[in-house]
Amino acid sequence: MTESLWPGATMRSFVEQAQEAAGVSSFEEADALVRATLTTLGESVSGGQIDELVQGLPPEVRDELSRRSGQARAMDKNGFLDRVSGAISTTDLERTEQQVRAVLATVRDWAPEGETADTIDQLPPSLAQLFR
Repeated sequence: MTESLWPGATMRSFVEQAQEAAGVSSFEEADALVRATLTTLGESVSGGQIDELVQGLPPEVRDELSRRSGQARAMDKNGFLDRVSGAISTTDLERTEQQVRAVLATVRDWAPEGETADTIDQLPPSLAQLFR
């Protein structure tokens, strides 16, 4: 069993909320899902926007995402899901999509008001629908 890279109480609460929403059985699996989803999201929008989005998220998320470059990578929904599925224990893209939607719903719950909409505006329509 691997220890979470984000052991703080706030991060634990965030991951547990995503775990419940995604229907993932273990905390470790949920932690990997959250990290993979947020890292991929961080690659998909500008550095400035991701910095604003993560202000309401646990400090461990802010620290992790602040290490990335400021350039967004063009990615469609299938590319996004493929990158996430490569980092978690499923290759079933339908299951990955359901789990990613659960993580992004958790982000919506925690993010500052208005920042989710600003982030969605930077995404291609197929990818933006994962937030809805």
